[in-house]
Amino acid sequence: MEERLQTLAQHFRLQTPVKPPAAAARAAVLVCLFQADDGHLRVILTKRASTLSSHSGEVSLPGGKREVGDGDDVDTALREAKEEIGLEPSLVNVVTVLEPFVNKQGMPVIPVIGILNAKEAFKPAPNPAEVEAVFDAPLEMFIKDDNRRQEMREWNGNKYLIHIFDYEMKNKYTIWGLTASILIRAASIVYERPPPFEEQNPSYKAAFAEKTNGMGSSNLEQRLQTLAQHFRLQKPVKPDLSPTSTTGSIKRAAVLVCLFHGEEGNLHVILTKRATTLSSHSGEVALPGGKREQGDADDVDTALREAKEEIGLDPSQVNIVTILEPFVNKLGMTVVPVIGLLSNKEAFDPAPNAAEVEAIFYAPLEMFLKDENRRAEEREWMGDKYLLQHFYFEDHGKEYDIWAITAGILIKTASLVYQRQPAFLEQRPKFWSGTAHHTTA
Repeated sequence: MEERLQTLAQHFRLQTPVKPPAAAARAAVLVCLFQADDGHLRVILTKRASTLSSHSGEVSLPGGKREVGDGDDVDTALREAKEEIGLEPSLVNVVTVLEPFVNKQGMPVIPVIGILNAKEAFKPAPNPAEVEAVFDAPLEMFIKDDNRRQEMREWNGNKYLIHIFDYEMKNKYTIWGLTASILIRAASIVYERPPPFEEQNPSYKAAFAEKTNGMGSSNLEQRLQTLAQHFRLQKPVKPDLSPTSTTGSIKRAAVLVCLFHGEEGNLHVILTKRATTLSSHSGEVALPGGKREQGDADDVDTALREAKEEIGLDPSQVNIVTILEPFVNKLGMTVVPVIGLLSNKEAFDPAPNAAEVEAIFYAPLEMFLKDENRRAEEREWMGDKYLLQHFYFEDHGKEYDIWAITAGILIKTASLVYQRQPAFLEQRPKFWSGTAHHTTA
């Protein structure tokens, strides 16, 4: 588990904090993890003081609203944790910042994930004006069905599920609402598997977008730059080229999700149609990318090198924003999506490698959240029933079918960028998260 967290830290290391512009109200919470004596990960939680005017007596993560002196969301989360429970920032190794959650008031709440370096060095000192109790709970609990119940709620005509986890540690605690949603998300990333229950989160994000007059091109740019600020990669470090097969060959690949603003200001993504002469996935739509090679320093190097080889995209034209958690295909190949912004679309002169690429085209990113020109195909593999999404797109008289892992990656990317869930049911194959057995073919 420690290795898994260090891998996350390697891929999602924050850049040196940059002073952001004075922004609308936003908050940050600290998802502080530590390894217990039994080897399992636990997360630090608080019970809010009963004297508080809002959410009194509820379980929450340490955190609060951004203040003028905060450099970024990490500063906010660490400052609030120190003020609320006496947690020294020097004890926390920040791993990553997740995409924002939005509450009913339209306030973005940014989860900051960190690792507590030395649990013994942390002596909880709850601020009685804010915190009644400090406790910890097993992180994996939030992707299990034990001690969980759910309630159907409705807000603004939108029906959704609230997940409620009942936990006892000397005292009984109820963990629910936004706190539970954040912990489900964090546990899904760390343990690389989805929860066994249905998630139907409230669409406060959609309401927030309406409140801010939609997400036009300038807001999208701001959103992407915010992502770039929080998820900036560290200087590439030569990693151990794992995972590998039993023969020692690298079983890891990376694809480039390269975004740019279209003529109408909406975001588009660069896609390819693979050559029909290829031995695998011939004629299918794909993102530029391929297998890691020995000379690649990291997944970003792989994605950029492959994009240059396949479509003639110069790496200097791409501003890397972040790396998403990996997908895993049926053969056990880890596929890492690298998100980047094309700095100057006019400067990109596509040069498809005829041996690999038959065509290059551009599709609107938001398409992968809509129910139009889409169908779902039910499949089963090793007892796991799932849905494969197909998106049909026409460009210059040619029709393209965008499906399977490529569609899954683009749904995930669009959800992250536009801060809303797709308008259709997702039922992903378990093997995408690496939780099913793979063939040896």
